[in-house]
Amino acid sequence: MKLFLIALFAAMPLCIFAQSNYHQGYIVKSNGDTVRGYIDYRDWDHTPKSIHFKMNETDKEVLTYDPQTIKVFEIAGMERYISYSGVTSMDVTSFPDLPTGLDTNKMFQTIFLRQVTTGKHITLYQQRDDTKGRFFIAAGDDPINELKYSQYYSDNTVITETTYFRGQLIYYINQFDANDRNLVRVTERAIFNEPDLKKIVDKINGGATAIVKKMDRRSFRFFVGVGASYTKTDFSRFYDQFNNYVISSNSMSPQLNAGLDVFANPNVQRLVLRVELSLYSASPNLRMPEGNLYTFKQYTAGLTPQILFDVYNKDAFKVYIDGGASFNFSTYKNNKITYSALGTTQQSPYQLEPVWVSLPLQIGVVINKKVEFALTYTKFAAYTIYQSLAVSNRTMSAGLKYRLGK
Repeated sequence: MKLFLIALFAAMPLCIFAQSNYHQGYIVKSNGDTVRGYIDYRDWDHTPKSIHFKMNETDKEVLTYDPQTIKVFEIAGMERYISYSGVTSMDVTSFPDLPTGLDTNKMFQTIFLRQVTTGKHITLYQQRDDTKGRFFIAAGDDPINELKYSQYYSDNTVITETTYFRGQLIYYINQFDANDRNLVRVTERAIFNEPDLKKIVDKINGGATAIVKKMDRRSFRFFVGVGASYTKTDFSRFYDQFNNYVISSNSMSPQLNAGLDVFANPNVQRLVLRVELSLYSASPNLRMPEGNLYTFKQYTAGLTPQILFDVYNKDAFKVYIDGGASFNFSTYKNNKITYSALGTTQQSPYQLEPVWVSLPLQIGVVINKKVEFALTYTKFAAYTIYQSLAVSNRTMSAGLKYRLGK
């Protein structure tokens, strides 16, 4: 089990880059022809420079298209991109890597733009590359214009912000909805990010179109679960290099789980930040070499932020691996040594730490996007701070989880 999980995690980078994820969609070629097929849909942090396309999902032939060769591509019900050729700003707008003084550098580029929202008046687009994130706007068949926003150091410490995008949006408010003074006030305080800009554009349009509403999926979900935990507890004593010993005890307990998944891309749901709360216990009975018996009851709540990745990703069946760090909060009962020769008991002979850290690895399968079966392995982690001895747990668990929401 341990070697299997470690091998899976060693292969994780290869899986991330090699695994395809084809969904139904279409492209519009430069000559206006629409071709339906399947598009390899990834968790794109940056706007794609090209896409892979198949006429049929089972085809071995993969075609590559870029903004020079197609006008539009759409993954059905998820995302829509258009090709754009024009001048784009090249100043960095992410703290702390800001320029000193206003950077007005521009570059002519042919790129894909992702449609954020659209309606009866205007359409909002977004594009991101290694330099910055940009937003663009267009009314009907008018030319697409970049929304202007800059940050820079006016001296070595003071950050100056230019928010021309607010004026650009107010122009459309006055053009299409002149009576909405409240929306003007909202726009004058807007932040240059997708939620604020989308909200303003949707308000100008009187609501988003149906296709965009279909794309607007939740970026998170909750889950609950039950399972069983098998814990091996080691008591290790260190005297010198010739006189050490380790004694072990095994115990089992039920386990409860609950948590939150946050998606890198809500439509793909392939790369996930998971935060999980697990409740379980351990009841070691450690027989010392002298015949004495060391026992305690450990109750643990583990809070585990982790990264989950689907190595196989289909709606009906998924296989995932994940890993993270578990911050464990434990309480202890009946922490004692019973001395067999004397028939006496010593309470709390060793200090067991209430907070400790472990590193779990997990593999799981998901059926019909709802039911999840997971196996978890956590290597030995100590919850004592002595130099001459250590008490540590290694845990393996299996359980079922139910994913709430889509």
